[in-house]
Amino acid sequence: MNGLRLSDYTIPVELESNKGKFMLIHGYTGALDVIGRDVLEQIRKNPLEGSLSSNAIDRLLKRGYLTTKDKEEEQMYVERFCKILSKRNKLLLKKNFTLVVTYNCNFNCPYCFEKELMGGKYKNVGKTISKKLSTNFFDTIPIIEPNKYLRNNVISLFGGEPLLEENIDLVKYIVDQGKERGYVFTATTNGYDLPVYENLLGNKLIQGVQITIDGCQSVHDSRRMHSIYGGTFNKIIRNIKYFLSKGVFVRVRINIDEDNIDELDKLDSYFKENKLYDFERFSVYAAYISGDLNFNPRSYQVSKRKCITQRYFLEKLKKYSTGITFEQQLYSNFYNAIKNSKVLNLSPSHCNARFGSYIFDPFGNIYSCLEAIGTTDDVIGTYYNELRWNKENKDKWFNQEIGLDEECKKCKYILLCGRGCYAKNRMADKKGEKCDDFPIRLRSVARKVYSDLKGF
Repeated sequence: MNGLRLSDYTIPVELESNKGKFMLIHGYTGALDVIGRDVLEQIRKNPLEGSLSSNAIDRLLKRGYLTTKDKEEEQMYVERFCKILSKRNKLLLKKNFTLVVTYNCNFNCPYCFEKELMGGKYKNVGKTISKKLSTNFFDTIPIIEPNKYLRNNVISLFGGEPLLEENIDLVKYIVDQGKERGYVFTATTNGYDLPVYENLLGNKLIQGVQITIDGCQSVHDSRRMHSIYGGTFNKIIRNIKYFLSKGVFVRVRINIDEDNIDELDKLDSYFKENKLYDFERFSVYAAYISGDLNFNPRSYQVSKRKCITQRYFLEKLKKYSTGITFEQQLYSNFYNAIKNSKVLNLSPSHCNARFGSYIFDPFGNIYSCLEAIGTTDDVIGTYYNELRWNKENKDKWFNQEIGLDEECKKCKYILLCGRGCYAKNRMADKKGEKCDDFPIRLRSVARKVYSDLKGF
Protein backbone atom coordinates (compact mmCIF):
# COMPACT_ATOMS: atom_id res chain seq x y z
CA MET A 1 0.00 0.00 0.00
CA ASN A 2 2.16 2.79 -1.25
CA GLY A 3 1.32 6.26 0.07
CA LEU A 4 -0.57 4.99 3.11
CA ARG A 5 -0.85 7.80 5.67
CA LEU A 6 -2.89 9.16 8.54
CA SER A 7 -6.03 10.83 7.19
CA ASP A 8 -6.23 14.60 7.65
CA TYR A 9 -9.76 14.02 8.98
CA THR A 10 -8.72 11.73 11.85
CA ILE A 11 -9.42 13.29 15.25
CA PRO A 12 -7.71 11.72 18.29
CA VAL A 13 -9.20 12.50 21.71
CA GLU A 14 -7.26 11.51 24.82
CA LEU A 15 -9.57 9.76 27.30
CA GLU A 16 -9.07 11.12 30.79
CA SER A 17 -11.07 8.27 32.36
CA ASN A 18 -8.93 5.62 30.62
CA LYS A 19 -5.28 6.59 30.86
CA GLY A 20 -3.15 5.88 27.82
CA LYS A 21 -6.18 5.41 25.57
CA PHE A 22 -7.50 7.61 22.78
CA MET A 23 -10.85 7.79 21.05
CA LEU A 24 -10.34 8.02 17.31
CA ILE A 25 -13.04 9.95 15.47
CA HIS A 26 -13.14 10.20 11.71
CA GLY A 27 -14.56 13.33 10.13
CA TYR A 28 -16.10 11.89 6.95
CA THR A 29 -16.77 8.22 7.80
CA GLY A 30 -18.18 8.92 11.27
CA ALA A 31 -16.18 6.02 12.71
CA LEU A 32 -15.41 5.82 16.45
CA ASP A 33 -12.79 3.52 17.98
CA VAL A 34 -10.53 3.35 21.02
CA ILE A 35 -6.80 2.69 20.61
CA GLY A 36 -3.66 2.83 22.73
CA ARG A 37 -1.06 5.57 22.65
CA ASP A 38 1.45 3.24 20.98
CA VAL A 39 -0.89 2.58 18.06
CA LEU A 40 -1.63 6.29 17.64
CA GLU A 41 2.06 7.15 17.59
CA GLN A 42 2.74 4.47 15.00
CA ILE A 43 0.01 5.50 12.58
CA ARG A 44 1.08 9.12 12.96
CA LYS A 45 4.65 8.29 11.95
CA ASN A 46 4.48 5.42 9.46
CA PRO A 47 1.65 2.87 9.59
CA LEU A 48 3.64 0.24 7.69
CA GLU A 49 6.68 0.34 9.93
CA GLY A 50 6.06 -1.27 13.28
CA SER A 51 4.09 -4.00 14.97
CA LEU A 52 0.65 -3.43 13.44
CA SER A 53 -0.76 -6.55 11.81
CA SER A 54 -2.14 -6.48 8.28
CA ASN A 55 -5.63 -7.02 9.72
CA ALA A 56 -5.24 -3.99 12.00
CA ILE A 57 -4.04 -1.85 9.10
CA ASP A 58 -6.94 -3.04 6.94
CA ARG A 59 -9.42 -2.10 9.68
CA LEU A 60 -7.87 1.33 10.20
CA LEU A 61 -8.03 1.86 6.44
CA LYS A 62 -11.64 0.70 6.22
CA ARG A 63 -12.66 2.99 9.10
CA GLY A 64 -11.00 5.95 7.37
CA TYR A 65 -8.22 6.71 9.86
CA LEU A 66 -5.63 5.63 7.31
CA THR A 67 -5.90 6.61 3.65
CA THR A 68 -4.10 6.31 0.34
CA LYS A 69 -5.58 9.63 -0.82
CA ASP A 70 -3.30 12.65 -0.83
CA LYS A 71 -4.39 15.92 0.82
CA GLU A 72 -5.99 17.35 -2.31
CA GLU A 73 -7.85 14.12 -3.09
CA GLU A 74 -9.25 14.00 0.44
CA GLN A 75 -10.47 17.59 0.22
CA MET A 76 -12.10 16.94 -3.15
CA TYR A 77 -13.79 13.84 -1.73
CA VAL A 78 -15.14 15.81 1.23
CA GLU A 79 -16.44 18.54 -1.07
CA ARG A 80 -18.35 15.99 -3.16
CA PHE A 81 -19.63 14.26 -0.03
CA CYS A 82 -20.88 17.57 1.40
CA LYS A 83 -22.90 18.23 -1.74
CA ILE A 84 -24.41 14.73 -1.66
CA LEU A 85 -25.38 15.06 2.01
CA SER A 86 -26.76 18.54 1.41
CA LYS A 87 -29.08 17.17 -1.28
CA ARG A 88 -30.07 14.32 1.03
CA ASN A 89 -30.98 16.79 3.78
CA LYS A 90 -33.19 18.83 1.48
CA LEU A 91 -34.88 15.90 -0.27
CA LEU A 92 -35.13 13.11 2.28
CA LEU A 93 -35.03 14.47 5.83
CA LYS A 94 -38.26 15.43 7.55
CA LYS A 95 -39.35 19.05 7.73
CA ASN A 96 -39.93 20.46 11.21
CA PHE A 97 -42.68 22.92 12.09
CA THR A 98 -42.85 25.30 15.07
CA LEU A 99 -45.69 27.62 16.08
CA VAL A 100 -44.91 30.74 18.12
CA VAL A 101 -48.20 30.97 20.01
CA THR A 102 -47.41 34.37 21.51
CA TYR A 103 -44.54 36.74 22.13
CA ASN A 104 -46.06 37.62 25.52
CA CYS A 105 -44.50 36.19 28.67
CA ASN A 106 -45.22 36.23 32.40
CA PHE A 107 -41.52 36.05 33.38
CA ASN A 108 -38.87 38.76 33.43
CA CYS A 109 -35.62 36.91 32.71
CA PRO A 110 -32.53 39.12 32.27
CA TYR A 111 -31.09 37.16 29.34
CA CYS A 112 -34.26 36.84 27.20
CA PHE A 113 -33.31 37.55 23.59
CA GLU A 114 -36.90 38.54 22.71
CA LYS A 115 -37.07 41.27 25.35
CA GLU A 116 -35.69 44.11 23.22
CA LEU A 117 -37.67 42.99 20.18
CA MET A 118 -41.00 43.09 21.98
CA GLY A 119 -40.20 46.39 23.67
CA GLY A 120 -39.21 47.99 20.39
CA LYS A 121 -40.95 48.00 17.04
CA TYR A 122 -43.63 45.47 18.13
CA LYS A 123 -44.43 47.19 21.43
CA ASN A 124 -47.98 48.18 20.52
CA VAL A 125 -48.81 45.26 18.24
CA GLY A 126 -50.96 42.26 19.20
CA LYS A 127 -48.46 39.56 20.11
CA THR A 128 -50.66 36.46 20.29
CA ILE A 129 -51.68 34.39 17.29
CA SER A 130 -55.31 34.52 16.15
CA LYS A 131 -57.39 31.40 15.60
CA LYS A 132 -57.61 32.25 11.91
CA LEU A 133 -53.84 32.48 11.58
CA SER A 134 -53.40 29.22 13.49
CA THR A 135 -55.69 27.56 10.94
CA ASN A 136 -53.57 29.07 8.17
CA PHE A 137 -50.55 27.51 9.86
CA PHE A 138 -51.98 24.00 9.57
CA ASP A 139 -53.20 24.63 6.02
CA THR A 140 -49.73 25.82 5.00
CA ILE A 141 -47.82 22.75 6.22
CA PRO A 142 -48.89 20.40 3.38
CA ILE A 143 -48.19 23.14 0.84
CA ILE A 144 -44.61 23.38 2.08
CA GLU A 145 -44.21 19.59 2.19
CA PRO A 146 -46.90 17.61 0.31
CA ASN A 147 -45.39 14.24 1.28
CA LYS A 148 -46.73 13.43 4.74
CA TYR A 149 -43.87 11.00 5.32
CA LEU A 150 -41.42 13.89 5.04
CA ARG A 151 -43.23 15.97 7.67
CA ASN A 152 -42.37 15.64 11.33
CA ASN A 153 -45.70 14.95 13.00
CA VAL A 154 -44.48 16.52 16.27
CA ILE A 155 -45.15 20.27 16.25
CA SER A 156 -43.24 22.49 18.68
CA LEU A 157 -45.06 25.26 20.56
CA PHE A 158 -42.85 28.24 21.38
CA GLY A 159 -43.10 31.77 22.71
CA GLY A 160 -42.78 34.13 24.57
CA GLU A 161 -44.51 31.74 26.89
CA PRO A 162 -46.75 29.42 24.84
CA LEU A 163 -48.63 28.00 27.84
CA LEU A 164 -49.91 31.15 29.52
CA GLU A 165 -53.01 30.66 31.68
CA GLU A 166 -54.85 33.31 29.68
CA ASN A 167 -54.30 31.40 26.42
CA ILE A 168 -55.71 28.02 27.45
CA ASP A 169 -58.71 28.24 25.09
CA LEU A 170 -56.50 29.28 22.17
CA VAL A 171 -53.96 26.50 22.80
CA LYS A 172 -56.77 23.94 23.14
CA TYR A 173 -58.10 25.13 19.77
CA ILE A 174 -54.63 24.73 18.25
CA VAL A 175 -54.05 21.29 19.77
CA ASP A 176 -57.50 20.07 18.72
CA GLN A 177 -56.83 21.19 15.16
CA GLY A 178 -53.51 19.42 15.19
CA LYS A 179 -54.97 16.22 16.60
CA GLU A 180 -57.57 16.10 13.82
CA ARG A 181 -54.73 16.31 11.28
CA GLY A 182 -52.56 13.67 12.94
CA TYR A 183 -50.11 15.85 14.86
CA VAL A 184 -48.88 15.76 18.44
CA PHE A 185 -47.05 18.56 20.26
CA THR A 186 -44.18 19.55 22.51
CA ALA A 187 -43.77 22.92 24.23
CA THR A 188 -40.85 25.06 25.36
CA THR A 189 -42.34 26.59 28.49
CA ASN A 190 -41.32 28.19 31.77
CA GLY A 191 -43.52 25.62 33.50
CA TYR A 192 -45.42 28.07 35.71
CA ASP A 193 -48.99 27.72 34.43
CA LEU A 194 -48.87 23.99 33.61
CA PRO A 195 -51.74 22.95 35.94
CA VAL A 196 -54.15 24.93 33.76
CA TYR A 197 -53.09 22.70 30.84
CA GLU A 198 -53.52 19.38 32.64
CA ASN A 199 -56.08 18.06 30.14
CA LEU A 200 -53.77 18.85 27.23
CA LEU A 201 -50.54 17.43 28.66
CA GLY A 202 -49.95 13.79 27.79
CA ASN A 203 -52.81 11.83 26.21
CA LYS A 204 -51.17 12.04 22.77
CA LEU A 205 -51.61 15.82 22.78
CA ILE A 206 -48.74 17.87 24.31
CA GLN A 207 -46.47 14.91 24.99
CA GLY A 208 -43.45 16.68 26.41
CA VAL A 209 -42.19 20.00 27.72
CA GLN A 210 -38.83 21.71 28.09
CA ILE A 211 -38.55 23.83 31.23
CA THR A 212 -35.67 26.06 32.30
CA ILE A 213 -34.36 25.92 35.88
CA ASP A 214 -31.29 28.04 36.55
CA GLY A 215 -30.23 26.69 39.94
CA CYS A 216 -31.60 25.89 43.36
CA GLN A 217 -34.30 28.13 44.79
CA SER A 218 -32.43 31.32 45.72
CA VAL A 219 -30.42 31.51 42.50
CA HIS A 220 -33.26 30.46 40.21
CA ASP A 221 -35.66 32.94 41.80
CA SER A 222 -33.16 35.77 41.31
CA ARG A 223 -33.01 35.07 37.56
CA ARG A 224 -36.35 33.63 36.48
CA MET A 225 -38.88 35.83 38.21
CA HIS A 226 -42.61 35.99 37.58
CA SER A 227 -43.39 39.53 36.48
CA ILE A 228 -46.04 39.84 39.23
CA TYR A 229 -45.52 37.11 41.83
CA GLY A 230 -41.72 36.95 42.07
CA GLY A 231 -40.11 33.59 42.89
CA THR A 232 -41.04 30.64 40.69
CA PHE A 233 -38.84 27.72 41.75
CA ASN A 234 -41.14 25.90 44.17
CA LYS A 235 -44.16 26.03 41.91
CA ILE A 236 -42.20 24.83 38.87
CA ILE A 237 -40.73 21.90 40.82
CA ARG A 238 -44.20 20.90 42.02
CA ASN A 239 -45.45 21.02 38.45
CA ILE A 240 -42.53 18.94 37.17
CA LYS A 241 -43.07 16.23 39.79
CA TYR A 242 -46.78 16.09 39.13
CA PHE A 243 -46.61 15.85 35.36
CA LEU A 244 -43.76 13.33 35.43
CA SER A 245 -46.05 11.14 37.54
CA LYS A 246 -48.64 11.50 34.75
CA GLY A 247 -46.19 10.26 32.11
CA VAL A 248 -45.30 13.58 30.48
CA PHE A 249 -41.76 13.92 29.12
CA VAL A 250 -39.92 16.70 30.98
CA ARG A 251 -36.56 18.00 29.83
CA VAL A 252 -34.91 20.60 32.06
CA ARG A 253 -32.55 23.16 30.58
CA ILE A 254 -30.10 25.10 32.75
CA ASN A 255 -28.90 28.40 31.29
CA ILE A 256 -25.33 28.87 32.49
CA ASP A 257 -23.23 31.98 32.96
CA GLU A 258 -20.67 32.88 35.62
CA ASP A 259 -23.33 33.83 38.15
CA ASN A 260 -24.75 30.31 38.40
CA ILE A 261 -22.19 27.82 37.09
CA ASP A 262 -21.56 26.57 40.62
CA GLU A 263 -25.25 25.65 40.87
CA LEU A 264 -24.82 22.64 38.57
CA ASP A 265 -23.59 20.29 41.27
CA LYS A 266 -26.15 21.57 43.78
CA LEU A 267 -28.99 21.19 41.31
CA ASP A 268 -27.85 17.71 40.36
CA SER A 269 -27.89 16.75 44.05
CA TYR A 270 -31.33 18.31 44.44
CA PHE A 271 -32.71 16.25 41.55
CA LYS A 272 -31.24 13.09 43.08
CA GLU A 273 -32.59 13.82 46.56
CA ASN A 274 -36.04 14.47 45.13
CA LYS A 275 -35.85 11.28 43.02
CA LEU A 276 -36.49 13.09 39.76
CA TYR A 277 -33.88 10.93 38.03
CA ASP A 278 -36.02 7.90 38.89
CA PHE A 279 -38.42 8.97 36.14
CA GLU A 280 -37.38 7.59 32.75
CA ARG A 281 -39.00 10.59 31.07
CA PHE A 282 -36.91 13.14 32.95
CA SER A 283 -33.67 14.54 31.50
CA VAL A 284 -31.43 17.55 32.14
CA TYR A 285 -28.91 19.50 30.09
CA ALA A 286 -26.89 22.66 30.60
CA ALA A 287 -26.52 25.40 27.97
CA TYR A 288 -23.77 28.02 27.86
CA ILE A 289 -25.44 31.41 27.31
CA SER A 290 -22.56 33.78 28.01
CA GLY A 291 -20.00 35.16 25.60
CA ASP A 292 -20.26 37.47 22.62
CA LEU A 293 -21.72 34.84 20.29
CA ASN A 294 -24.98 34.32 22.14
CA PHE A 295 -28.35 35.94 21.72
CA ASN A 296 -28.87 38.15 24.75
CA PRO A 297 -30.26 41.67 25.13
CA ARG A 298 -27.76 44.50 25.43
CA SER A 299 -28.76 45.14 29.05
CA TYR A 300 -27.73 41.59 29.99
CA GLN A 301 -24.49 41.76 28.06
CA VAL A 302 -23.47 45.03 29.68
CA SER A 303 -24.63 44.65 33.27
CA LYS A 304 -25.21 40.94 33.89
CA ARG A 305 -22.84 38.93 31.74
CA LYS A 306 -19.50 38.13 33.32
CA CYS A 307 -16.31 37.22 31.50
CA ILE A 308 -16.95 33.49 31.36
CA THR A 309 -15.66 31.78 28.23
CA GLN A 310 -16.88 28.56 26.74
CA ARG A 311 -13.55 26.95 27.64
CA TYR A 312 -14.04 27.98 31.27
CA PHE A 313 -17.57 26.56 31.20
CA LEU A 314 -16.32 23.19 29.92
CA GLU A 315 -13.40 23.10 32.36
CA LYS A 316 -15.78 23.69 35.27
CA LEU A 317 -18.05 20.90 34.10
CA LYS A 318 -15.12 18.46 34.17
CA LYS A 319 -14.80 18.95 37.93
CA TYR A 320 -18.33 17.83 38.63
CA SER A 321 -19.53 14.26 38.94
CA THR A 322 -22.86 15.47 37.66
CA GLY A 323 -25.14 13.47 35.40
CA ILE A 324 -26.24 16.68 33.70
CA THR A 325 -25.35 16.68 30.01
CA PHE A 326 -24.29 19.60 27.82
CA GLU A 327 -24.03 20.32 24.09
CA GLN A 328 -27.27 18.35 23.72
CA GLN A 329 -27.19 17.81 19.95
CA LEU A 330 -23.54 16.74 19.90
CA TYR A 331 -23.95 14.64 23.05
CA SER A 332 -26.90 12.75 21.55
CA ASN A 333 -24.93 12.08 18.36
CA PHE A 334 -22.02 10.53 20.27
CA TYR A 335 -24.25 8.76 22.79
CA ASN A 336 -26.38 7.06 20.15
CA ALA A 337 -23.37 6.08 18.05
CA ILE A 338 -21.44 4.53 20.93
CA LYS A 339 -24.41 2.87 22.63
CA ASN A 340 -25.66 1.32 19.39
CA SER A 341 -22.21 0.54 17.90
CA LYS A 342 -22.88 2.73 14.89
CA VAL A 343 -21.10 5.59 13.17
CA LEU A 344 -21.74 9.24 13.96
CA ASN A 345 -24.44 11.08 12.08
CA LEU A 346 -22.75 13.41 9.60
CA SER A 347 -24.20 16.53 8.03
CA PRO A 348 -22.93 19.61 6.17
CA SER A 349 -25.56 21.64 8.04
CA HIS A 350 -25.35 22.52 11.73
CA CYS A 351 -29.09 22.08 12.20
CA ASN A 352 -32.27 21.88 10.16
CA ALA A 353 -32.54 25.68 10.10
CA ARG A 354 -30.38 25.37 6.98
CA PHE A 355 -32.70 23.03 5.09
CA GLY A 356 -36.00 22.15 6.72
CA SER A 357 -37.16 24.22 9.70
CA TYR A 358 -40.26 26.42 9.45
CA ILE A 359 -41.24 28.68 12.35
CA PHE A 360 -44.57 30.52 12.15
CA ASP A 361 -45.08 33.59 14.33
CA PRO A 362 -48.21 35.53 15.42
CA PHE A 363 -47.59 38.30 12.86
CA GLY A 364 -47.87 35.96 9.88
CA ASN A 365 -44.12 35.65 9.30
CA ILE A 366 -42.15 32.46 8.69
CA TYR A 367 -38.58 31.98 9.88
CA SER A 368 -36.10 29.14 9.72
CA CYS A 369 -34.24 29.73 13.00
CA LEU A 370 -35.54 30.49 16.49
CA GLU A 371 -32.65 32.89 17.05
CA ALA A 372 -33.79 34.91 14.02
CA ILE A 373 -37.46 35.41 14.87
CA GLY A 374 -38.54 39.03 14.86
CA THR A 375 -35.76 40.04 12.46
CA THR A 376 -37.13 41.44 9.19
CA ASP A 377 -34.07 40.41 7.19
CA ASP A 378 -34.62 36.78 8.17
CA VAL A 379 -38.30 36.42 7.24
CA ILE A 380 -38.28 33.62 4.66
CA GLY A 381 -42.00 33.87 3.90
CA THR A 382 -45.46 34.90 5.08
CA TYR A 383 -48.73 33.03 5.62
CA TYR A 384 -51.33 35.76 6.30
CA ASN A 385 -53.78 34.62 3.63
CA GLU A 386 -51.63 32.38 1.45
CA LEU A 387 -48.07 31.16 1.46
CA ARG A 388 -45.62 33.62 -0.08
CA TRP A 389 -41.87 33.14 -0.06
CA ASN A 390 -39.22 35.81 0.24
CA LYS A 391 -36.82 34.15 -2.20
CA GLU A 392 -33.76 36.17 -1.26
CA ASN A 393 -34.08 35.44 2.45
CA LYS A 394 -35.10 31.82 1.90
CA ASP A 395 -32.09 31.20 -0.32
CA LYS A 396 -29.86 32.82 2.28
CA TRP A 397 -30.88 30.18 4.80
CA PHE A 398 -31.56 27.12 2.66
CA ASN A 399 -29.39 27.28 -0.45
CA GLN A 400 -25.87 28.01 0.73
CA GLU A 401 -23.53 25.30 -0.58
CA ILE A 402 -21.32 24.50 2.36
CA GLY A 403 -19.12 22.21 0.25
CA LEU A 404 -17.84 25.19 -1.71
CA ASP A 405 -16.45 26.96 1.36
CA GLU A 406 -12.67 26.66 1.07
CA GLU A 407 -11.92 27.17 4.75
CA CYS A 408 -14.46 24.59 5.91
CA LYS A 409 -13.65 22.12 3.14
CA LYS A 410 -10.15 21.70 4.60
CA CYS A 411 -11.42 21.31 8.17
CA LYS A 412 -11.60 17.85 9.74
CA TYR A 413 -14.69 18.89 11.73
CA ILE A 414 -16.86 20.08 8.83
CA LEU A 415 -19.36 17.19 8.87
CA LEU A 416 -19.53 17.14 12.66
CA CYS A 417 -20.07 20.86 13.29
CA GLY A 418 -21.89 21.49 9.99
CA ARG A 419 -19.99 24.76 9.75
CA GLY A 420 -21.52 25.89 13.00
CA CYS A 421 -24.62 27.93 13.77
CA TYR A 422 -25.33 30.21 10.82
CA ALA A 423 -26.86 32.89 13.06
CA LYS A 424 -23.77 32.87 15.31
CA ASN A 425 -21.42 32.81 12.34
CA ARG A 426 -22.85 36.10 11.14
CA MET A 427 -21.92 37.65 14.49
CA ALA A 428 -18.54 35.92 14.41
CA ASP A 429 -17.76 37.51 11.04
CA LYS A 430 -18.28 40.93 12.61
CA LYS A 431 -16.27 40.12 15.74
CA GLY A 432 -13.43 38.24 14.06
CA GLU A 433 -14.21 35.01 15.91
CA LYS A 434 -14.44 31.63 14.22
CA CYS A 435 -15.72 28.14 14.99
CA ASP A 436 -17.10 28.94 18.48
CA ASP A 437 -14.48 26.63 20.09
CA PHE A 438 -15.98 23.57 18.38
CA PRO A 439 -12.84 21.35 18.66
CA ILE A 440 -12.81 21.90 22.43
CA ARG A 441 -16.53 21.26 22.72
CA LEU A 442 -16.27 18.05 20.70
CA ARG A 443 -13.46 16.68 22.86
CA SER A 444 -15.37 17.51 26.04
CA VAL A 445 -18.50 15.78 24.77
CA ALA A 446 -16.61 12.70 23.54
CA ARG A 447 -14.97 12.26 26.95
CA LYS A 448 -18.25 12.85 28.78
CA VAL A 449 -20.18 10.27 26.75
CA TYR A 450 -17.36 7.72 27.04
CA SER A 451 -17.37 8.21 30.81
CA ASP A 452 -21.18 8.08 31.08
CA LEU A 453 -21.35 4.83 29.10
CA LYS A 454 -18.23 3.43 30.80
CA GLY A 455 -16.47 2.84 27.51
CA PHE A 456 -17.42 0.85 24.44
